[in-house]
Amino acid sequence: MHTKCKLECWSCSGVKTVGECNHRIHCNDGEVCFMHNFVTESGAEEFDYGCGSSQACSNSAGSILGRRSEGHHVKCALCCDTRLCNDILNCSSSGQLPLTLPRECADLKLSVSGVHTIYPYGQMQHPVSVYCYLDSSLRSWTVIQRRIDGSVNFYRDWQAYKTGFGHANEEYWLGNDNIHELTANGNHELKVVMTDFSRVTKFAEYLSFHVSSEANGYRLLVSKYDGTAGDSLTNQNGYKFSTFDRDNDGSGSNCAVLYKGAWWYGGCHKSNLNGIYYHGHHDEFATGIDWYSWHGFHYSMKTTMMMMIRSY
Repeated sequence: MHTKCKLECWSCSGVKTVGECNHRIHCNDGEVCFMHNFVTESGAEEFDYGCGSSQACSNSAGSILGRRSEGHHVKCALCCDTRLCNDILNCSSSGQLPLTLPRECADLKLSVSGVHTIYPYGQMQHPVSVYCYLDSSLRSWTVIQRRIDGSVNFYRDWQAYKTGFGHANEEYWLGNDNIHELTANGNHELKVVMTDFSRVTKFAEYLSFHVSSEANGYRLLVSKYDGTAGDSLTNQNGYKFSTFDRDNDGSGSNCAVLYKGAWWYGGCHKSNLNGIYYHGHHDEFATGIDWYSWHGFHYSMKTTMMMMIRSY
């Protein structure tokens, strides 16, 4: 592929129709023109135009995709390398440069945390809205679980946890199929961030994190703890995922039914982050959003985020 210095491209954000953009910019050396056609969560079709690195068009879509804080579904994202070529691109265009879709938040170039679209399978027909958390080191974490206020019911069946539920800007579970696909694409770390009702925040980080396929029961492999909350997840290492209608735990009972959640139960748990949302202390044993090594089995967290990132 040949790219030209100071290539001129159309540059607009959120225009409604092809050809509406009337602002031109000169790209930096090595950049090409792009057109990004997407549908917002409110159902409006829009277009972004501009310059992007030629490397992004073939290896990482970070400078083109995921540009908005509002989640959206991409129809197509195309590149070209001749003067003012991007206003004639459309989703049926041929001859455009190849584009690799962002599989996780780490593939996006973000300046703030927010909802973005990723493609865990690397295929445009499988977009997933997800909350991307940008930490103080500017690392973009993919949030796979989020509890905020109890607005979403997490006591759900196997199929719900397989595909995911909730809303990426609120409470949600990303889906075990998606989590498996992400962890199958390179080595990953897991970070669990929790806040209690006294507004104290602690974390548990695991430098090795993998979830197997459905055929293997979404088995959890997690190790190498570090953090401030204490380690209440390594105890679940090696166990399959369980829901009230799919008992894969290591006990003689159904832990998901007993503790009103869905988790990698062993016999049964020291953490239950998909349990019932209580406001702090609860009388019923171990049924809340509990993290034993911090607050024991009778205290439910106010907020939780489970998030993962590719490690290099």
